[in-house]
Amino acid sequence: MLTIDRYIMQRFMSGVLLVLVLLLALFSFLALGEELGHVGEGRFMLPDALLVVVLTIPKRVLELLPVTALLGGLMGLGSMANDRELIAIRAGGMSKRRIALAVTALTVVLAIVMTILQFTLVPAFEREASQLRSKSVPGTVSGEGSTRAFWTRNGAWFIRVNDVLFDQRLADIEIYTTDKNDRLTQIVRARSADYAGDNSWLLSGLQRTDLKNAHVVDSSQESMLWKGLLSDEQAAVLMLPLEALAPNDLFSTIRNMKHNHLDTQRYEIVFWQQVSLLPGLLAMALLSLPFMLGSVRTVSAGQRAVIGGLVGISFYLVQQLTGHLAGVLGLNPMLVILTPPLLLLALAIVIIRHHHL
Repeated sequence: MLTIDRYIMQRFMSGVLLVLVLLLALFSFLALGEELGHVGEGRFMLPDALLVVVLTIPKRVLELLPVTALLGGLMGLGSMANDRELIAIRAGGMSKRRIALAVTALTVVLAIVMTILQFTLVPAFEREASQLRSKSVPGTVSGEGSTRAFWTRNGAWFIRVNDVLFDQRLADIEIYTTDKNDRLTQIVRARSADYAGDNSWLLSGLQRTDLKNAHVVDSSQESMLWKGLLSDEQAAVLMLPLEALAPNDLFSTIRNMKHNHLDTQRYEIVFWQQVSLLPGLLAMALLSLPFMLGSVRTVSAGQRAVIGGLVGISFYLVQQLTGHLAGVLGLNPMLVILTPPLLLLALAIVIIRHHHL
């Protein structure tokens, strides 16, 4: 039976890889079209656009894997069904449960790959992609290394940011203010800066140096609200999206924000959307089996692909909708976001257990 298990996994995986490559090619082409719109802005050139598309591939893989598991399963196992191989395997004594276990085992491997992407490649690659996009902002120069250090100018301010901790939090900032004759008049150093809304930033841990008439005056304060630290264009390009954070970083941020009695709704939505990918992947993979374990002679490969595509697209739209509903209506993110994939997983298990050839 182990040989048959490996054969089922191989055929399932061949379908998944084929569909994944096709979908990645399509969505990468669309992403390239979007990036090409910024070519020529600042120092952002065609090689930068191509590299951004490559660096964002791991994130696209994460988003596409659940749907890919369904469509790939329909293609891989569908070819076995069309060749009557599934009927031969069942006639040889292999139960539906055993077939489902083989698919489940492979799905667990895919889930491990997905988790590795979530915790390692996606955050690192998204940072690199964001750093490349910063070239499109005129007057912005990115530093080298593992941090997101960059220099930029906003009016009379020359700003150095050593790192972007997450989408609305900057670390280790220096602001150099000049007069109309471009002479340095003030230096402000801050430990961190948090976006406070209305184009304002809350600077914390300030050290301020004023240069007046050849005199240097130092002062410090715990916090200060700075209006217009970054322009809307600079903030949009330089800030990392929450989706680029690893789940453990998001969880740590949520815990710290709750400790400080801050609103964590948006962060919890992104966190539970990341968590929901795992049960969604398993549900989509198992859902491909009922299509195969029925009357394969009455359902064509084209019909299976259309039905699977509709189910996959519907699932993706529902997942996106639940995130928006949780944010707009203030609902419990965990309950709202995890319910659809868990219900679909339960439905797939019930159908497999009660489906008869």
